Amino acid sequence: MRTSLFLGIGGSGMRGLAYLLEQKGETIIGYDDNSHNTKCSLEEAASALTTSDRVIYSDAVPEDHALRMQARKHSVREASYQQALGEFSANYTTIAITGTHGKSSTTAFLAHIAIENDIDPTVLVGANMPTLPGEHARVGTSKYFIVEADEYRRHFLELTPAHILITSIDFDHPDAFSSIEDTEHAYTEFIARLQSSGTVITPQHVQEQHPGVAWPTDTMAIKEDAARDISVPLPGNHMQMNAALACEAAVLLGINRDAARTSLLTFPGLSRRFELLGTYEGIEVRSDYGHHPTEITATIAGSRIARPDAHIIAIFEAHMPLRLHTFFNEFADALSTADSVIIVPPFVPAGRGNSDAMRDTLRLRDTLIARKKQVTYAAELPELSSALQEHLKTSTKPVLAIGFSAGSLDEELRKTVNKR
Repeated sequence: MRTSLFLGIGGSGMRGLAYLLEQKGETIIGYDDNSHNTKCSLEEAASALTTSDRVIYSDAVPEDHALRMQARKHSVREASYQQALGEFSANYTTIAITGTHGKSSTTAFLAHIAIENDIDPTVLVGANMPTLPGEHARVGTSKYFIVEADEYRRHFLELTPAHILITSIDFDHPDAFSSIEDTEHAYTEFIARLQSSGTVITPQHVQEQHPGVAWPTDTMAIKEDAARDISVPLPGNHMQMNAALACEAAVLLGINRDAARTSLLTFPGLSRRFELLGTYEGIEVRSDYGHHPTEITATIAGSRIARPDAHIIAIFEAHMPLRLHTFFNEFADALSTADSVIIVPPFVPAGRGNSDAMRDTLRLRDTLIARKKQVTYAAELPELSSALQEHLKTSTKPVLAIGFSAGSLDEELRKTVNKR
């Protein structure tokens, strides 16, 4: 069987794909410069490289990485994560779930429905789903592959789906897209890769708001009314719509619509999607992956529906300096919808930082203070617990703290909860 060396295996997609290939009999060697989620040391990876059939690398591993250069020196084939995923998916009837926001949740909803209704799909989702044996993935016996498709740098163009779910379209990733028009063009390119008998499913408002996308004439546009009576254990109208999209996709797989909706009642949740971590000094603490203003606004709005009695603290860790700089006003507006705010230093992924990160973070603090918001800046993550205590003192209501982060804040929140 083939041997693959995974470089950057700490990422969720890479771990999931490695699991799928390993379950299929492939030998997997995994290395990551920046993660404990690794299977070997740098020295072991370098030694194994010469006997590997290919190197699969993530976005975080540049072309001049020592192991990639060594692979080329030894004529070992290189493939990006997206290319390897495209190769894997070619063996299946692929249902691809994409969108600026909500793709992980929608992928997980559809996977859960399919599993509960004995479709037995193969699955790859970008978040930890507790019922999957590979955390992010499972191998099934059916022809179906339910996969989260990433729009970043047009990665989803490596797939040729049988069906496409588009949860949302928004301007994000300013390092990869120049404008909303450029973003829409990427989705047009992806839709063009749909198999001839396939279906595109999207919310009606997404289709209406983005005429720049070349929508197929038979696009299945889901109205908001169709989502309102769906029950899911995650708050917010956006989550109901994500569930409605998953239910319609389930029908395409031969599942009864009512059975699909019933299955959602047992959905186990998803890591870092309004995930309940526990309590700290009486504060309910949750972790959310929201790192775009639209996501933060939607989650806070959903929280107010679920917990109308609560004082909501938004704990914000900026992810990627360019995103914060580009959407600065939108972040200020989104965080202003919380009752109070704690800001921590930005998370800067390897190779994607600049000197503006801290300046914009402090400017955000000052902007919110000028709007008369209660704001605390925790200069170090370990200061988070004392910041929470200060906010607790000023509230006469039950307190709900939501950490918005795609970086290190989640780990610190878990430590904080465990201090009690």
